[in-house]
Amino acid sequence: MDTVYSANLSVAEFRYTLLPEKEIHIPAAKRGNILRGAFGYSLRRLVCINEKYDCPACSARETCAYFLIFSPWNLTSISRLRDTPRGFVINPPLGNAEVYTQHSPLQFSFILIGSRIMYHPWIIVPLQALGRIGLGTNRGRFEIYDIEAVKDGQAISIFNRENRIVKNVALEITKEDIMNRVLCLSKDCITLEFVTPTRIKYNPTGEKGKSRVVNVPEFHHVIKRLRDRINALSIAYGNGPMNVDFREMGRRAEAVTTQEVHIEWQEARRRKRNPAIWHDLSGFKGRVTYVGDIGPFLPLIVLGEYVHVGEDAVFGNGWYRVV
Repeated sequence: MDTVYSANLSVAEFRYTLLPEKEIHIPAAKRGNILRGAFGYSLRRLVCINEKYDCPACSARETCAYFLIFSPWNLTSISRLRDTPRGFVINPPLGNAEVYTQHSPLQFSFILIGSRIMYHPWIIVPLQALGRIGLGTNRGRFEIYDIEAVKDGQAISIFNRENRIVKNVALEITKEDIMNRVLCLSKDCITLEFVTPTRIKYNPTGEKGKSRVVNVPEFHHVIKRLRDRINALSIAYGNGPMNVDFREMGRRAEAVTTQEVHIEWQEARRRKRNPAIWHDLSGFKGRVTYVGDIGPFLPLIVLGEYVHVGEDAVFGNGWYRVV
């Protein structure tokens, strides 16, 4: 097996800078959660014509931007993908800041995946409306100061603040871009830095109900979850499933060993719609170095930098970098 990557899946990053009218207060551990929830709330207010129905029961769902972007369901004929992964990821601001002002504006990115790249206008309009409603624990109002298309560390502004016009530009990261990046990486040693809480579950026996949360990730834990996530995204938003032997990929990943670990566990949770129910967002952060035959997995790892790995990726969890 020369490569484990065959998904022709593009992504595009759009970086937003929000300028507060006064201040925006967002707890550091809940930034991705709050940004995702506020965006979804604003988008639904703008487009939903049947608010009393959940998306799967709505007759307008096939043409609804909220359904297609924020709440996809049953987009494929594959039964195990009825709950389709979202076609976007939020990269929240990092660091310890919890108050954003005109001197320190709020900056974050949307990563749009595959066919959802063309829906970028449906990201902009809800965020403009959200600026009038307010964001964060203090409902701080804001205006969009800039929108940038980002690729390979380079950014170009696509937003004219004076006339509020946005250029229809997306700097797509394609399969070719991924492979070019792979050529620059070591094939026998790699360090991953997990910059947001990463929650991966692993089932060592395959028995139903036996999955457990991983506290220190082995290489195969990361690769198997990346494999499943990228395959699901490719089916929903790309050109179909990855053409690889999943079991063989897993066996080869198990042969890669851990050399060095600098990991800590971060506790986090959020309330669900039912205020009595909590959703656990806890996960590991830090650096892990792996050694072995890593070359075949590099395309998967590089794409994973954009689409994240593990649970709650849409909130910004599972974001890592190759360092």
